[in-house]
Parts: sequence; C-alpha cells; structure tokens
Amino acid sequence: MAENYDVVVVGAGVVGCSVAYYLAKEGIKVGLLERESIGSGSSTHATGFISLLGTEFTPGPSFQFGLDSYREFPSLVQELESATGMDLLYQRRPSLRLALEQSEEDLIKELMTWQKEHVAMRWISADEVHEIEPRLTPSLIGAVYEDESAQLDSYRLNLSLATGAEKLGGETIFRKVTGLLSEGDRITGVRTESGDLSCGTVVIAAGLWSPPFQRDLGFPVPVGALKGERLLLKYDGDPLQVLISSPKRGHMISRLDGFLSVGSTGGRDYDNDQLYQGEDMDRVPTEMARVEIMQRAIDVFPDLENASLVEQLAGSRPLSPDRVPIIGPVPGKQGVVLATGHTTKGIHLGPITGKVVTEYIRGGCKTVPTAMEPFLPSRFAGLDQADFQTAGLDVDE
Repeated sequence: MAENYDVVVVGAGVVGCSVAYYLAKEGIKVGLLERESIGSGSSTHATGFISLLGTEFTPGPSFQFGLDSYREFPSLVQELESATGMDLLYQRRPSLRLALEQSEEDLIKELMTWQKEHVAMRWISADEVHEIEPRLTPSLIGAVYEDESAQLDSYRLNLSLATGAEKLGGETIFRKVTGLLSEGDRITGVRTESGDLSCGTVVIAAGLWSPPFQRDLGFPVPVGALKGERLLLKYDGDPLQVLISSPKRGHMISRLDGFLSVGSTGGRDYDNDQLYQGEDMDRVPTEMARVEIMQRAIDVFPDLENASLVEQLAGSRPLSPDRVPIIGPVPGKQGVVLATGHTTKGIHLGPITGKVVTEYIRGGCKTVPTAMEPFLPSRFAGLDQADFQTAGLDVDE
C-alpha cells in the first residue's frame, strides 16, 4: 500500500527544502524525497551571495521576485536559527560591484538606470573605492556602491530548511524516484525504487534531474547543466568589510567563518563546445578553473598572492534556456508543479519560490499567483530543442 501525503516534493536542494518548509508551516503534510543527501546537488557548492545587482534579474516581475525573496531572508534566517540552533553565517553588508575595464563600467551603469529606482546605490570613483578598501587594485575605474547585500552559507541554509520542515511535521525520505503515478491527466504520486508514495500534489524541484520527468508529463522540462567552480582561501589580512563582485571577475567575499570565497566560473569561462556539460552533476575540480579564479582574484586584490588555498568546490547549476526559473503547473496535467531551472539564483530565490508554490497549493491549485506568472512552464510549450549555449554564455556571476 502506498504511503500517503498531501504533497510530495522531489529534490532536497534549497528550492525543494524551501517548498517543503513553507508547506509544513501551513500544516500541510509533506514528504521530501531525495536520492542522495540534503543539499548534495547544486546548493552545496553555491556561494550564497544574495545580491540584486548583475544581469540575472530584468526590469519588472523578474526583479520584483528577487527583491521579495531578498526581503524574506532576515526573518527566515531568524526563524531557522531559532528552530534548529544552526548558525547560517548570515551577513548583511554594503557591496561594491567593480569596473576594472570600460566594458564593465558601461554594463554596470546601463543596469543602474533602472536598478537605482529599487535599490539604494550610487556610482563612486576609484578614489572613493580605495577609501573604502585601499587594498584593491589601483587600476580599477570605479564601482557601484550598494548600501546592502547579503551572504550566507548555502549548505547550512539548505540543511536548516530541511530540519525546520521536519520539526513542523514534514518527513524526509531518502529514495531514488523512478517515475510518476497518474490516473488520466492527474498525477497521483511518485514511484520510487522501494515503494510508491501517493499524494494530492507532486512538486518537482529536482534541479538537474528534472528533465527525466518529461516522459511522464508529456511536456518539456528544459534544464541543462552549467558547471561552476569557486575557491575558499585562507588570508591572514583583515577581512573585507564589503561584499565585492565584478562582471568579468566574479565575487570576493569574507565569510563569517574566516574564509575568503572567490570565484566563480560561469558561462564566460567556457568555449561553446564545452559549455553544456550534460545532464548530471560534475563535481570534479579542474586546474584550469583554479588558475583562472586565482588570477582574477589577484587582479582585483593583489595581496591575495599571499593567500593559501583551503578548498576548491565544483558542481553544476540547473540552467534554463532563458536563465529564468521554471515555476508552476504543467499544461495538460493536474496535481503537479515544477520548481526548477533557477540557474545561479537558487539560493537567492529559494524562499520566494517556496512561498509562491505554497500559495498556489493552498489555493487548491486553481489560481496562479501573480508572482508566479512570469515563470510558468507553459512558455516552453512546443519546444523541441533547448538552446543552452546562448543562455549559458549570458550567465553573470
């Protein structure tokens, strides 16, 4: 006899655990299915940088979604730390998005024309940058100064969401999913290697492992694998007091555990024939990435020549063809919701994804919330082949 839940969430990364947590907060009986371990996919190697700048958000609903999720973090972190006793290493600091060449300045200023309407920011000169952090390269042009960005430990966030859901009555189940159960056009549960789970709604939040569900859904689930790598360094100098990023050189963040995170590689670091890495997770660190990341970091912060490498993290992100998450009901099917394809913004958008999916399910899956509309899977109806090359090369970390 199949085990029974109100909702079964497939995938225990940050997105899936966020969905499970917000469902459990509403008293909904939720089963969280994971084939490996909590946060074993894209979430575990993520930087945890929660910033509204960059090219990943566009004007309108996309940016609002990111802003709403950013605003969710302070209370969510407090809730999770209180409930679980974990320190999520959450920090809120000013940020600098540096321009070291003219193309970066042009891009940053172009984005500022609309971003400054929503976020407290201003362009500052190289002299002003060096007043804030004199150790940065003398060759920089300037930067946009943002009054506040945030960063936390992505794995701790992931684990605390799963633990928080369990404390609210959710159940985590470690099994490999082999397919979906259905009756006509309604999905009625999940088939696993060791038994079936029946439910009212299935949420597919399986990241890179979402496309195999196309077989049972009869609808495209276009998610590709974009590999990324970053480094944790031990640097004996004073920690950075601002969160630093650059369009072409990535991030540089002094974490609250004392390590300096630098990176990460994205689409810009690969040739076209290397970009699409397949359907599975690639956790193998490469010397090419290590050398490239360190050189970029030293370009920004020359004294990092004296830093030592502690850890190199590698993994793949779930890339959608338009770099926009895929969230919502599947056309032609009842009882199933997708929450996948968050590309490099899974940590940032996990909470708001959990909230909007919960809102939809609480309403009986009858009315699509306004915040969900820009991300609906229906935009891929009739898609024969996804273009992950173009999308990947446009990724900005």
